[in-house]
Amino acid sequence: MLKRLLNKKQLVVLGLNSGTSADALDLAALQIRREGRKVTVKFLSGRTRRYPDKLRSQVIETADSNDISPDRMMCLDNALGQFYGREASRFIKKLAVNGTAVDLVASHGQTARHLPQRSRTAGFTVNGSLQLGSPAQIAAKTGKIVVGDFRQADIALGHEGAPITVAAMARLFAHPQQSQLIVNIGGMSNFFYFPSSRSGQRTQAADCGPGNSLLDLLSQKLYGEHFDRNGRHALAGEVSQRLLSVLLAEPFFGDRAVSTGREAFGEKLAGKILILGKKLRLQTEDLMATTAELTVMAVVQRLGRLVAADRSLTKLCLTGGGLKNRFLKRRLAEIFSDLDVCSVSELGFDPDLVEAAAYAVMGEACLRCESLPTVFGRGGKQKRQPVLGIIAQPPQGV
Repeated sequence: MLKRLLNKKQLVVLGLNSGTSADALDLAALQIRREGRKVTVKFLSGRTRRYPDKLRSQVIETADSNDISPDRMMCLDNALGQFYGREASRFIKKLAVNGTAVDLVASHGQTARHLPQRSRTAGFTVNGSLQLGSPAQIAAKTGKIVVGDFRQADIALGHEGAPITVAAMARLFAHPQQSQLIVNIGGMSNFFYFPSSRSGQRTQAADCGPGNSLLDLLSQKLYGEHFDRNGRHALAGEVSQRLLSVLLAEPFFGDRAVSTGREAFGEKLAGKILILGKKLRLQTEDLMATTAELTVMAVVQRLGRLVAADRSLTKLCLTGGGLKNRFLKRRLAEIFSDLDVCSVSELGFDPDLVEAAAYAVMGEACLRCESLPTVFGRGGKQKRQPVLGIIAQPPQGV
């Protein structure tokens, strides 16, 4: 099966992604064709499937807990793999009815831990990132070759394993005549900057800080709601500058890390916000407004100099769930008043499926043994570029 795919110039790849918020599985089918060194990508179809409540609860509990047994982690890995495989199989069958045959599945998995800072373990210097959702389970359910575990090859070269989709995003969005700036506000917030050839700038990408996960946690604790729909609670409150200044002093904003996760902007920080809010006698809406403003300020800190340096930029394209939060979108539009703050749909992609599409691109690159750069905006050329992903073969009949 693998040899047959390698001989094809054109593949249909199904990308799967579940973000830090762990609210849904996104599926995006892409047609990827190679002619020599030229790679063309065409979006075919996509869908989103919400997690079953029990499964999502276990994912969140695992991500936010410091005391999860190996047994439970192992079982959750296989359960997620079965869920991904089931939903992928259903979508593959639907695509087949419409005449589209999927060749390959590429799955990012569900991040359960992300520890970018190096530490000493058993005499070795290590860091890591753990994604659950067994590729072998997906392969067994779909009967397709599956590429997964994309971050490990980058970590093996001494990097953080994030941001990991930059080269794939460039393949989807970079344009030689027009600089592109994409801000993804998912569970965490991050950005992708692809300069035009005449701008004189370098490609850059990094996590900005918190996104929806912290807001979701507060929404659940304060209102019993899964998330702040359209940012209505944040819009009803006022930003506390005293609380905001404390939050902006969090360690991530002062170090040189390019990635973060729920470990820094999750349950622990949500608890701290509630305690400080009580001491400052803030209303619940004020806590939501201040936390939303933290997300905005995190983006502004990362992008301020970049936007000022490239006067050819005309748009800031949003993707991720934060696109639907009117507080976030309004504040970004106020601060970046010279830019059109819009949806990435204006670039031709469904904002809910961008990351799934990026993993489809990465899965195809892995199959072709194409290395992808993972270090950007730091000067110099990356000497060793990883081939991102590990291939899982489906079972064979006798």
